[in-house]
Amino acid sequence: MMAIQEKDYKDLKEYWDYQRKIQYNKECVYRMAEKFEGRAYNDFGPIHIEDVKTILWDKIKSNEYEDPPKHWIPKDPKLRFEWEPDPEQPKQLTGPIGRPVVLRAKRRVEEQPGILNDDIY
Repeated sequence: MMAIQEKDYKDLKEYWDYQRKIQYNKECVYRMAEKFEGRAYNDFGPIHIEDVKTILWDKIKSNEYEDPPKHWIPKDPKLRFEWEPDPEQPKQLTGPIGRPVVLRAKRRVEEQPGILNDDIY
């Protein structure tokens, strides 16, 4: 299954919104767990990050889920809308952002008599 089609989303809006809400919270917990890499230990040595992710995710109840922001795009391509880009790809510029820069001299060199002569001073 690829990205969510617009027709499928409109038919099952609540379902897809809830699935995306779960994925948003899971990505937040996993991102937080990755900060513990190399810093979490038990009696036997360092804890694997995958174990930390599982432990933290299992402790969160569904009524504690936060709503994803409007601009959020899931990393899982199955939960992306068909019109959403891949969040891992670098952003592409569509055109120039500012106005073009034009450098202009105030006076031309020919108008300044003797400016190129080294023997004036």
